[in-house]
Amino acid sequence: MIPSKTFSTTNRKNSTIFFSFSVVLKFFNHTNETIYAIWNTTAGGSSSPAVSGYSMGSYWPTEPPEAAFDNNLTTDYTSYGNCNYSYALITCGKNTGLYLTLNSGPLILVAFYFVTNKNFPVRDPRTITIEGSNMDESALTLGSSWTLIYNGSTGVMNDPGRSNMGTIQIIPNFQMRFASYRLLVTSKRGNDTSVSYGEFLMIGY
Repeated sequence: MIPSKTFSTTNRKNSTIFFSFSVVLKFFNHTNETIYAIWNTTAGGSSSPAVSGYSMGSYWPTEPPEAAFDNNLTTDYTSYGNCNYSYALITCGKNTGLYLTLNSGPLILVAFYFVTNKNFPVRDPRTITIEGSNMDESALTLGSSWTLIYNGSTGVMNDPGRSNMGTIQIIPNFQMRFASYRLLVTSKRGNDTSVSYGEFLMIGY
């Protein structure tokens, strides 16, 4: 089932997507949720918090995780992972990501789009995992709190250009409603100091 998209990338608040079985889907819109930056984390594993900075285990101070949900295609979330700002490897930014609890309540995640970063194609995430949880927020650092729902492409395997959306990616067998979601990057396009993306557009009901 591939939905026909009838939305504007510049104004997601009133945008809808229609699936063939007549469910009306909407983009998740960030309000005042706390978004937690993480690194050195794999699906099913416990989260390691990332901090603002320029070294291993940090994210660029002016490009925090909130940028992935700010409805602005030209701001980026940039994370170093096991690297820092001074050297580039294919593994830089791997096993980094974020998690958050939705203030609007549990969501069935049906599909998503990634938006590329504004400057560096080699920093684009190519593959990711997505997990969901209904545990209390205090337990979300624990790997046992999360259920894997997606492991695959970001939709930007072919470069769509800078600050552009990739192709829509459908969550297989979407059925369960989750209050919290965790995103982890498992690979990126090339050698660079970090992984970086403009938006993670969650679509569901």
